[in-house]
Amino acid sequence: MATSYYPFWKSQSPRTQVIAHASLKAAQATAMLLPPLYLVSSLLIRRGTRPFSIARWMRVSTGGTVVGAGIGAGLGWLRLRDQPDYALEDRAYRLANNASQLRADDYSIIGAALSALLIPAIFLRRASLPALVLGGASIGLGVGTWTHIVKVFTEGEKVKPEGMVGEVPVVDGNEK
Repeated sequence: MATSYYPFWKSQSPRTQVIAHASLKAAQATAMLLPPLYLVSSLLIRRGTRPFSIARWMRVSTGGTVVGAGIGAGLGWLRLRDQPDYALEDRAYRLANNASQLRADDYSIIGAALSALLIPAIFLRRASLPALVLGGASIGLGVGTWTHIVKVFTEGEKVKPEGMVGEVPVVDGNEK
């Protein structure tokens, strides 16, 4: 059975671990792109028609991240539904032992937690508290992911797939 870096995943099946990973990656991608795009769009493009609103920015950020996570989970399930158990165990093992992947997840989750606290403190009374907390977490998820990407490129780590799984043993000749 595959083990995972996070203790609460140890009891989960490898299929669940890999689908949750796909969901997190899709949520990170939408959190990286949607809040800045909405901010630029509302401040520069739609300036006169619909003025910028903190409440709307938080709703767009939260909704985009939730939809991205759902799409990621659905696509992950579709891709993995016919995979044999040994391939899923191998995939979960490689994900659990990939330092760069774990660092990216840590940065994004820490960013989400910090922003869930900071955004309401900064924009209090500009939107409802639940909207500020969830929107702040969504924005922080993206900021943490961007931070990881910038750190990877500035420190010169290998970013090719071969560099990410080069030293992890592959089960049953699955050379991908």
